[in-house]
Amino acid sequence: MGFIEKESKSLLQYRSRRVFTPSARTAMLHILQARRRADTRGILLPSYIGLSNTEGSGVFDPVRASAIDHAFYRVDQQLRPDLTALEEQLRSGAFQLAFLIHYFGLPQVDVEQFVALCRRYDVLVIEDCAHTLLGGLEGVRLGSYGDYAIFSIHKSIATMDGGFFIDNTGTLDSTSMPAEFHISMSTLVEFADTDIETSSRRRLHNYQAVAGWLSSIPQLQLMFNNIPAGAVPLNCPVIVSQGKREQLYFKLIEREVMPTALYHTLIPEITPECFPHSHFVSANILNLPTHADIGEAHLVRYEQILREVVSEVFAT
Repeated sequence: MGFIEKESKSLLQYRSRRVFTPSARTAMLHILQARRRADTRGILLPSYIGLSNTEGSGVFDPVRASAIDHAFYRVDQQLRPDLTALEEQLRSGAFQLAFLIHYFGLPQVDVEQFVALCRRYDVLVIEDCAHTLLGGLEGVRLGSYGDYAIFSIHKSIATMDGGFFIDNTGTLDSTSMPAEFHISMSTLVEFADTDIETSSRRRLHNYQAVAGWLSSIPQLQLMFNNIPAGAVPLNCPVIVSQGKREQLYFKLIEREVMPTALYHTLIPEITPECFPHSHFVSANILNLPTHADIGEAHLVRYEQILREVVSEVFAT
Protein backbone atom coordinates (compact mmCIF):
# COMPACT_ATOMS: atom_id res chain seq x y z
CA MET A 1 0.00 0.00 0.00
CA GLY A 2 1.39 3.40 -0.95
CA PHE A 3 1.69 6.43 1.27
CA ILE A 4 -0.79 8.26 -0.95
CA GLU A 5 -3.11 5.93 -2.84
CA LYS A 6 -4.45 6.92 -6.26
CA GLU A 7 -8.08 6.49 -5.08
CA SER A 8 -9.97 6.53 -1.81
CA LYS A 9 -10.17 3.18 -0.06
CA SER A 10 -12.73 4.20 2.57
CA LEU A 11 -15.22 7.07 2.67
CA LEU A 12 -16.97 6.00 5.85
CA GLN A 13 -16.13 9.29 7.56
CA TYR A 14 -18.04 11.13 4.83
CA ARG A 15 -21.13 8.93 4.84
CA SER A 16 -24.38 10.77 5.43
CA ARG A 17 -25.91 10.20 8.86
CA ARG A 18 -29.43 10.47 7.45
CA VAL A 19 -31.89 7.69 8.23
CA PHE A 20 -34.74 7.90 5.72
CA THR A 21 -38.36 7.48 6.77
CA PRO A 22 -41.80 7.97 5.17
CA SER A 23 -42.19 11.34 6.93
CA ALA A 24 -40.77 13.65 9.57
CA ARG A 25 -43.46 12.50 12.01
CA THR A 26 -42.36 8.87 11.55
CA ALA A 27 -38.78 9.95 12.27
CA MET A 28 -39.96 11.74 15.41
CA LEU A 29 -41.96 8.74 16.58
CA HIS A 30 -38.92 6.47 16.21
CA ILE A 31 -36.80 8.83 18.32
CA LEU A 32 -39.47 9.22 20.99
CA GLN A 33 -40.09 5.49 21.27
CA ALA A 34 -36.36 4.81 21.64
CA ARG A 35 -35.90 7.55 24.23
CA ARG A 36 -38.95 6.46 26.24
CA ARG A 37 -37.50 2.98 26.52
CA ALA A 38 -34.23 4.46 27.80
CA ASP A 39 -35.63 7.11 30.17
CA THR A 40 -39.01 7.59 31.85
CA ARG A 41 -38.85 11.39 31.89
CA GLY A 42 -40.92 13.49 29.49
CA ILE A 43 -40.51 16.02 26.69
CA LEU A 44 -40.90 19.81 26.59
CA LEU A 45 -42.66 21.15 23.49
CA PRO A 46 -43.04 24.71 22.18
CA SER A 47 -46.52 26.18 22.61
CA TYR A 48 -47.15 26.66 18.90
CA ILE A 49 -48.23 23.35 17.39
CA GLY A 50 -50.84 23.09 14.67
CA LEU A 51 -53.72 20.76 14.00
CA SER A 52 -55.31 19.89 10.65
CA ASN A 53 -58.61 18.11 10.10
CA THR A 54 -57.05 16.12 7.26
CA GLU A 55 -53.46 15.58 8.44
CA GLY A 56 -53.71 15.71 12.23
CA SER A 57 -50.67 17.15 13.97
CA GLY A 58 -47.22 16.33 12.65
CA VAL A 59 -45.66 17.16 16.00
CA PHE A 60 -48.26 16.15 18.56
CA ASP A 61 -49.48 12.90 16.98
CA PRO A 62 -46.07 11.19 17.52
CA VAL A 63 -46.03 12.49 21.10
CA ARG A 64 -49.42 10.89 21.72
CA ALA A 65 -48.48 7.69 19.92
CA SER A 66 -45.29 7.27 21.95
CA ALA A 67 -47.20 7.91 25.23
CA ILE A 68 -44.31 10.04 26.50
CA ASP A 69 -45.13 12.58 29.21
CA HIS A 70 -45.12 16.14 27.91
CA ALA A 71 -45.50 19.81 28.77
CA PHE A 72 -45.28 23.07 26.82
CA TYR A 73 -42.92 26.01 27.06
CA ARG A 74 -43.95 29.57 26.23
CA VAL A 75 -43.09 31.44 23.03
CA ASP A 76 -43.61 35.11 22.18
CA GLN A 77 -45.30 36.72 19.18
CA GLN A 78 -42.27 35.95 17.03
CA LEU A 79 -42.31 32.36 18.27
CA ARG A 80 -39.11 32.87 20.28
CA PRO A 81 -38.83 30.58 23.32
CA ASP A 82 -39.04 32.22 26.74
CA LEU A 83 -35.71 30.91 28.03
CA THR A 84 -36.26 32.11 31.59
CA ALA A 85 -39.52 30.19 31.90
CA LEU A 86 -37.98 27.25 30.04
CA GLU A 87 -35.17 27.03 32.58
CA GLU A 88 -37.69 26.79 35.40
CA GLN A 89 -39.24 23.79 33.68
CA LEU A 90 -35.85 22.21 32.98
CA ARG A 91 -34.85 22.66 36.60
CA SER A 92 -37.72 20.39 37.68
CA GLY A 93 -35.84 17.32 36.45
CA ALA A 94 -39.05 15.98 34.90
CA PHE A 95 -37.83 16.08 31.31
CA GLN A 96 -35.27 14.18 29.25
CA LEU A 97 -36.01 15.95 25.95
CA ALA A 98 -36.68 19.44 24.65
CA PHE A 99 -38.19 19.90 21.20
CA LEU A 100 -36.98 22.96 19.29
CA ILE A 101 -38.98 23.81 16.16
CA HIS A 102 -37.27 25.95 13.54
CA TYR A 103 -40.53 27.48 12.32
CA PHE A 104 -40.58 28.27 8.59
CA GLY A 105 -36.99 27.02 8.27
CA LEU A 106 -35.55 29.76 10.49
CA PRO A 107 -34.05 29.71 13.99
CA GLN A 108 -36.19 31.75 16.36
CA VAL A 109 -33.53 31.65 19.08
CA ASP A 110 -29.78 31.41 19.52
CA VAL A 111 -29.66 27.66 18.96
CA GLU A 112 -26.32 27.18 20.72
CA GLN A 113 -27.66 29.00 23.79
CA PHE A 114 -30.85 26.89 23.78
CA VAL A 115 -28.91 23.63 23.51
CA ALA A 116 -26.39 24.66 26.17
CA LEU A 117 -29.23 25.53 28.56
CA CYS A 118 -30.84 22.13 28.04
CA ARG A 119 -27.59 20.23 28.49
CA ARG A 120 -26.97 22.05 31.75
CA TYR A 121 -29.96 20.10 33.08
CA ASP A 122 -29.18 16.77 31.36
CA VAL A 123 -31.87 17.30 28.72
CA LEU A 124 -31.38 16.22 25.10
CA VAL A 125 -32.55 18.41 22.22
CA ILE A 126 -34.50 17.36 19.13
CA GLU A 127 -34.34 19.95 16.37
CA ASP A 128 -37.41 20.04 14.14
CA CYS A 129 -36.07 20.99 10.71
CA ALA A 130 -39.17 19.93 8.78
CA HIS A 131 -39.34 23.36 7.13
CA THR A 132 -35.71 23.36 5.92
CA LEU A 133 -34.41 20.46 3.89
CA LEU A 134 -30.74 21.46 3.94
CA GLY A 135 -30.74 23.25 7.28
CA GLY A 136 -29.38 26.29 5.43
CA LEU A 137 -26.86 27.02 2.70
CA GLU A 138 -23.76 27.97 4.67
CA GLY A 139 -22.14 27.89 8.10
CA VAL A 140 -23.30 25.48 10.79
CA ARG A 141 -26.61 24.20 9.51
CA LEU A 142 -29.78 23.68 11.48
CA GLY A 143 -29.95 20.08 12.59
CA SER A 144 -26.27 20.10 13.60
CA TYR A 145 -26.69 21.63 17.05
CA GLY A 146 -28.99 19.25 18.89
CA ASP A 147 -28.77 15.58 19.75
CA TYR A 148 -31.31 14.61 17.09
CA ALA A 149 -32.87 16.35 14.11
CA ILE A 150 -35.87 15.52 11.95
CA PHE A 151 -36.46 16.68 8.37
CA SER A 152 -39.32 16.54 5.87
CA ILE A 153 -38.66 15.89 2.19
CA HIS A 154 -42.10 16.50 0.72
CA LYS A 155 -42.41 20.01 2.18
CA SER A 156 -39.46 21.15 0.07
CA ILE A 157 -39.40 19.08 -3.13
CA ALA A 158 -41.91 17.46 -5.48
CA THR A 159 -42.72 14.25 -3.63
CA MET A 160 -45.87 13.12 -1.86
CA ASP A 161 -44.05 11.95 1.25
CA GLY A 162 -40.61 11.32 2.72
CA GLY A 163 -38.48 12.43 5.63
CA PHE A 164 -35.36 11.54 7.55
CA PHE A 165 -33.66 12.01 10.88
CA ILE A 166 -30.11 12.55 12.01
CA ASP A 167 -28.80 11.02 15.21
CA ASN A 168 -25.93 13.21 16.36
CA THR A 169 -25.45 10.99 19.43
CA GLY A 170 -24.80 7.84 17.41
CA THR A 171 -26.82 5.79 19.88
CA LEU A 172 -30.15 5.08 18.17
CA ASP A 173 -30.68 1.60 16.75
CA SER A 174 -32.17 2.19 13.32
CA THR A 175 -31.56 -1.30 11.98
CA SER A 176 -34.59 -2.65 13.83
CA MET A 177 -37.10 -0.12 12.51
CA PRO A 178 -40.27 -1.83 11.22
CA ALA A 179 -40.88 -1.88 7.47
CA GLU A 180 -43.50 0.87 7.66
CA PHE A 181 -40.83 3.21 9.07
CA HIS A 182 -38.77 2.99 5.84
CA ILE A 183 -38.97 5.45 2.95
CA SER A 184 -40.32 4.36 -0.42
CA MET A 185 -37.79 3.84 -3.19
CA SER A 186 -39.61 6.24 -5.54
CA THR A 187 -39.36 9.08 -3.02
CA LEU A 188 -35.71 8.30 -2.35
CA VAL A 189 -34.95 8.40 -6.09
CA GLU A 190 -36.75 11.74 -6.47
CA PHE A 191 -34.77 13.11 -3.53
CA ALA A 192 -31.49 11.93 -5.07
CA ASP A 193 -32.39 13.37 -8.48
CA THR A 194 -33.34 16.85 -7.20
CA ASP A 195 -30.83 19.70 -7.21
CA ILE A 196 -31.80 20.79 -3.73
CA GLU A 197 -29.18 23.52 -3.38
CA THR A 198 -30.23 25.29 -6.59
CA SER A 199 -33.91 25.05 -5.70
CA SER A 200 -33.12 26.35 -2.21
CA ARG A 201 -31.32 29.35 -3.65
CA ARG A 202 -34.34 30.07 -5.84
CA ARG A 203 -36.60 29.79 -2.80
CA LEU A 204 -34.38 32.24 -0.90
CA HIS A 205 -34.42 34.65 -3.85
CA ASN A 206 -38.22 34.53 -3.93
CA TYR A 207 -38.44 35.12 -0.20
CA GLN A 208 -36.24 38.18 -0.48
CA ALA A 209 -38.40 39.51 -3.33
CA VAL A 210 -41.68 39.06 -1.44
CA ALA A 211 -40.23 40.42 1.79
CA GLY A 212 -39.01 43.47 -0.14
CA TRP A 213 -42.53 44.31 -1.30
CA LEU A 214 -43.79 44.39 2.26
CA SER A 215 -41.83 47.50 3.20
CA SER A 216 -44.52 49.43 1.31
CA ILE A 217 -47.48 47.28 2.39
CA PRO A 218 -47.91 48.35 6.03
CA GLN A 219 -50.98 46.15 6.59
CA LEU A 220 -48.69 43.11 6.47
CA GLN A 221 -45.92 42.86 9.04
CA LEU A 222 -43.00 40.54 8.38
CA MET A 223 -42.61 37.96 11.12
CA PHE A 224 -38.83 38.31 10.82
CA ASN A 225 -37.19 41.61 9.86
CA ASN A 226 -33.87 39.87 9.33
CA ILE A 227 -32.99 36.29 8.56
CA PRO A 228 -29.62 34.69 9.27
CA ALA A 229 -27.10 34.46 6.43
CA GLY A 230 -27.62 31.22 4.55
CA ALA A 231 -31.06 30.52 6.00
CA VAL A 232 -33.73 29.45 3.51
CA PRO A 233 -37.29 30.22 4.64
CA LEU A 234 -40.00 27.76 3.64
CA ASN A 235 -42.30 30.69 2.83
CA CYS A 236 -42.82 34.31 3.87
CA PRO A 237 -44.78 34.50 7.14
CA VAL A 238 -46.55 37.78 7.90
CA ILE A 239 -48.92 39.08 10.53
CA VAL A 240 -52.07 40.54 8.96
CA SER A 241 -53.37 43.60 10.80
CA GLN A 242 -56.94 44.48 11.85
CA GLY A 243 -58.03 40.86 12.11
CA LYS A 244 -58.33 40.55 8.33
CA ARG A 245 -56.29 37.40 7.80
CA GLU A 246 -59.28 35.30 6.69
CA GLN A 247 -60.47 37.87 4.15
CA LEU A 248 -57.01 38.26 2.69
CA TYR A 249 -56.47 34.50 2.59
CA PHE A 250 -59.60 33.80 0.54
CA LYS A 251 -59.20 36.84 -1.72
CA LEU A 252 -55.70 35.73 -2.66
CA ILE A 253 -56.97 32.24 -3.48
CA GLU A 254 -59.65 33.80 -5.71
CA ARG A 255 -56.80 35.46 -7.63
CA GLU A 256 -54.92 32.12 -7.85
CA VAL A 257 -52.25 32.94 -5.29
CA MET A 258 -52.28 30.10 -2.77
CA PRO A 259 -51.12 31.08 0.72
CA THR A 260 -51.22 28.97 3.86
CA ALA A 261 -51.73 29.86 7.50
CA LEU A 262 -49.31 27.93 9.73
CA TYR A 263 -51.01 27.36 12.04
CA HIS A 264 -54.56 28.71 11.91
CA THR A 265 -55.64 26.02 14.39
CA LEU A 266 -53.61 25.02 17.43
CA ILE A 267 -53.94 21.74 19.28
CA PRO A 268 -56.50 22.15 22.11
CA GLU A 269 -53.86 21.49 24.76
CA ILE A 270 -52.39 24.92 23.95
CA THR A 271 -55.04 27.15 25.48
CA PRO A 272 -55.42 30.92 24.96
CA GLU A 273 -55.44 31.45 28.72
CA CYS A 274 -52.00 29.91 29.21
CA PHE A 275 -50.46 30.84 25.86
CA PRO A 276 -51.96 34.12 24.59
CA HIS A 277 -49.00 34.96 22.33
CA SER A 278 -49.38 31.64 20.52
CA HIS A 279 -53.05 32.31 19.89
CA PHE A 280 -52.35 35.83 18.63
CA VAL A 281 -50.00 34.44 16.01
CA SER A 282 -52.39 31.63 15.12
CA ALA A 283 -55.24 34.09 14.54
CA ASN A 284 -53.26 36.52 12.39
CA ILE A 285 -50.50 34.67 10.54
CA LEU A 286 -50.44 34.28 6.78
CA ASN A 287 -47.68 32.44 4.90
CA LEU A 288 -47.10 33.84 1.43
CA PRO A 289 -45.67 31.32 -1.07
CA THR A 290 -42.01 31.68 -2.06
CA HIS A 291 -41.32 28.17 -3.40
CA ALA A 292 -38.86 27.40 -6.16
CA ASP A 293 -41.49 27.05 -8.91
CA ILE A 294 -42.06 30.82 -8.83
CA GLY A 295 -40.04 32.37 -11.66
CA GLU A 296 -39.22 35.99 -12.43
CA ALA A 297 -42.25 36.44 -14.69
CA HIS A 298 -44.50 35.06 -11.93
CA LEU A 299 -43.09 37.52 -9.40
CA VAL A 300 -44.21 40.55 -11.41
CA ARG A 301 -47.82 39.37 -11.54
CA TYR A 302 -47.67 38.05 -7.97
CA GLU A 303 -46.70 41.47 -6.61
CA GLN A 304 -49.47 43.15 -8.59
CA ILE A 305 -52.08 40.72 -7.27
CA LEU A 306 -50.88 41.02 -3.68
CA ARG A 307 -51.04 44.82 -3.75
CA GLU A 308 -54.46 44.84 -5.38
CA VAL A 309 -55.93 42.33 -2.95
CA VAL A 310 -54.50 44.09 0.12
CA SER A 311 -55.98 47.40 -1.11
CA GLU A 312 -59.35 45.75 -1.68
CA VAL A 313 -59.48 43.99 1.68
CA PHE A 314 -58.36 46.97 3.73
CA ALA A 315 -60.62 49.44 1.92
CA THR A 316 -63.66 47.86 3.60
